[in-house]
Amino acid sequence: MSTNLLVNGDFERGWDGTHHRCLVFPVNGTPYEREAGEIACPAGWTAWYRHGLPVEHDPQNGVGWCAPEVRPCGLTPDPLRVRSGNWGCLLFTFSRIHDAGLYQQVRVTPGTQLKLTAWAHAWSTKWGHPNEDNPRWSDGCGTNAFYAEEGSPGLNDDLRNFTFWVGIDPTGGKNPYAPTVVWGKGAHIYNAYRQVPPAETVAQSGTVTIFLRSRSLWPFKHNDAYWEDVVLEVVSAIPRVQMTAEPASPEVGQTVRITARADQPMPSVNLRVTDPDGTTVPTTPVSVTPPDPSVRLWEFAPQKAGSYSAALFAEGVTAPLAQIALPVRPKIWGLPREQYERTYVLLPPGAGAAWVRAILDSGAWDRRRWTIGGSADDAGIGALLSKTVIAINPSLWPGDLEAFFRQYYPGTRYVPLTAATPEELRRKLERM
Repeated sequence: MSTNLLVNGDFERGWDGTHHRCLVFPVNGTPYEREAGEIACPAGWTAWYRHGLPVEHDPQNGVGWCAPEVRPCGLTPDPLRVRSGNWGCLLFTFSRIHDAGLYQQVRVTPGTQLKLTAWAHAWSTKWGHPNEDNPRWSDGCGTNAFYAEEGSPGLNDDLRNFTFWVGIDPTGGKNPYAPTVVWGKGAHIYNAYRQVPPAETVAQSGTVTIFLRSRSLWPFKHNDAYWEDVVLEVVSAIPRVQMTAEPASPEVGQTVRITARADQPMPSVNLRVTDPDGTTVPTTPVSVTPPDPSVRLWEFAPQKAGSYSAALFAEGVTAPLAQIALPVRPKIWGLPREQYERTYVLLPPGAGAAWVRAILDSGAWDRRRWTIGGSADDAGIGALLSKTVIAINPSLWPGDLEAFFRQYYPGTRYVPLTAATPEELRRKLERM
């Protein structure tokens, strides 16, 4: 059974008579709060209503949207006004019209898919009718239970009088008329409880607001709305996502693959990569083989060095499901196509051709393809995992040659070799 995220969604916690706060929305004014003695809010809930002229459906009748009364309805005197337990909630206007309801704010995790349901019905009768005070009678359908979605064909004015909605503001706002509110379909419901069409959306912040709303169009004698068993439940929890980049520290121009893995199938998601200037970088989705709804892949090629950000968003959610930083290095030319071992025979300054011939005569080049040269930088440069420098007569170099490699080309294996003559060098190399 799903957990109801609402406080007192079944109205069983009752009314203590001290909570009369309500939120008023003037037709052409600024919303404000007030205390209203005729409004006794159920625990956990706050009332709201529209107020004032004009009235769109009949601007000549001089009747505007009015403040409702709110109170509990129990098993006595009419058990049919209670769907479950001992209590329901009654919101009504007497000979007046209303557009009003209750709201409640709920803490949730951004990205959570939520569903709001509620049960409701109306008692709706005009003045001067023989059944105007019959609690089992509603004009348009008599004593029959009636349900029709808003906009259904064939509805007369009596049946259109009452409409019920439920809605969720995924941003946590408290204005039921804000464009951020996601409303379910409206429904005309009379004489018996039916479920109002649900509202479903994804939480965009850590707080959402749920709204119950009823609207009556005509100033009937009885414009009574009954609410029961309101439930806000999690349809699907936010997935826990791990994102990785390969390579983790790319260079400019190198293709980067971003992988997102979740602990459950992910909803519609999109990846947003921004460069060091905050500009969005185009990404290309990559097919997952075999298909896996909990895994998503994208690729892109950074065009400048610096710190990039990759953030994964669910559709309609402002907070990212996951986010990683990606340091991009400047492009380095001369990187090896693939790793290999290199040995460099380094001749000292002033060494002539005789020393080169000695190396060749030793067979070292034929056997090992060792590199021969006279530049210490050439000997140490290169992003190789295995570099060896055989330094011939290193004392002839100015300064400490071994310290030079340790400082400028760390990781280079340094092998000093002293030979008084080219012939001695040949013999020593033959034995290596």
